Amino acid sequence: MRNWFVILSVSVLFVSACGEASRKDLLPRNTGSDGEVCVVAPTEVWSTTNGDIIKKGMNRVLYGLPQAELMLKRIEVKEQGFQDHFRTHRNVLKFEVHPKKENSVQVRRNAYARQQLFITINLQTWDDLDEVIEERMDQILDMFYEAEIDRLIERNKDFGRASLNAQVKEKTGLSIIMQDMFSVAVENDQFLWMRLDQSKPVGGYQHTISQGFMIYWRPYTDAIQFSDSSIYEWKNTINGKYVKGPQESHMTISEKVILPQSKLIDFHGQTAKEIRGLWRMEGYFMGGPFYSLVFFNPDNGMQYMVEGYAYAPQFDKAPLIREIEAIAKSVQPSVASTSPAEVN
Repeated sequence: MRNWFVILSVSVLFVSACGEASRKDLLPRNTGSDGEVCVVAPTEVWSTTNGDIIKKGMNRVLYGLPQAELMLKRIEVKEQGFQDHFRTHRNVLKFEVHPKKENSVQVRRNAYARQQLFITINLQTWDDLDEVIEERMDQILDMFYEAEIDRLIERNKDFGRASLNAQVKEKTGLSIIMQDMFSVAVENDQFLWMRLDQSKPVGGYQHTISQGFMIYWRPYTDAIQFSDSSIYEWKNTINGKYVKGPQESHMTISEKVILPQSKLIDFHGQTAKEIRGLWRMEGYFMGGPFYSLVFFNPDNGMQYMVEGYAYAPQFDKAPLIREIEAIAKSVQPSVASTSPAEVN
């Protein structure tokens, strides 16, 4: 089996820090829709089993949604047509064959547009395609997904409200980049809940889209507090106490369709836990996906949970929960010199 390797490159024409900054400023804005990948391959590939292999490899479903939705959507582009607005697409995955070169995966940022991630898979022959899909596609999809998260954080930085970010920091001791239009729904000495309620037309009717983002904390005294059972109990207790719905209902984790799924991740150089799953309102027919991020702040000895949810019965949930994840991952965990209780 071949050794696949990733060539990491900050830019195509990296000369110096100043030169690169100037080049980036001259690049056009990226094109394409959020969560979309432009997949480029020779024309003949798309009508063969190799095209099917590429499609199957990219059909990864995002966990934690009530209905199956792809982690990232794709646009299939023939190599001859890869020009103009396709070349500046936000996410590009290009397949090339070079018989005299070693197999490789090349990663370029800001190749033809700002905030662009351009990944090229170089194959000696198409017979190697199965191998690269098996060994590298999950990593490649994760890179595109994280690039989407980073773009959302930058968007919120440009268009969010500094006053809300400051309010959150004063309350919780954490720096955060909130999405625009969120407003505080519930605030007390251990919990902060912000909401964004909108409506969009479908079939001649207005339908509700609701997103919520919550922050809560507790003193960290034992590693058992990072166990799934401890985190789920904590989440259910706080959500049940403060997140109320119609007819005296309250939020809780739903385990009827899928179980919540936890994963250890690196978060600002520390090990944190992210959780994806479904929520429901106990006592009322209402639910949707949630995303939670749990971490320890060594500056004040507190364990934090930053999490959010989406409710949108008539719409795809993947884009909405991705926005929640971007808010969570914008948090800086080590900025407070005092506990949230002392801040208040």
